[in-house]
Amino acid sequence: MNKLLNAIAIVGMLSGSAFTTVQAAETAPSSAVAMSQAEVRKIDAANQKITLRHGPLANLGMPPMTMVFSVKDATQLDGLNVGDKVQFVAQQQGSQFVATELTPAP
Repeated sequence: MNKLLNAIAIVGMLSGSAFTTVQAAETAPSSAVAMSQAEVRKIDAANQKITLRHGPLANLGMPPMTMVFSVKDATQLDGLNVGDKVQFVAQQQGSQFVATELTPAP
């Protein structure tokens, strides 16, 4: 009986640590996510949106495509022009996709 209880306790501890690891990954700040590469296709500063032709978005499981992203602040679009190469982190917030940490590519 003690062996069975010990086994259950060990499984419970391992499950808890796995849950904590998954939970930490889901709540990790965007800086922990790899930057994606993209090309600016359209800028809509008035509506705080940018259209990007991007490579794979590993954190969202998306293949390369062209899509519209919201930005939290229109100042993130300052200095960007159609055709510029950028790096960014994409996050899904509700039904919207948001480009965070949007910077010109080196």
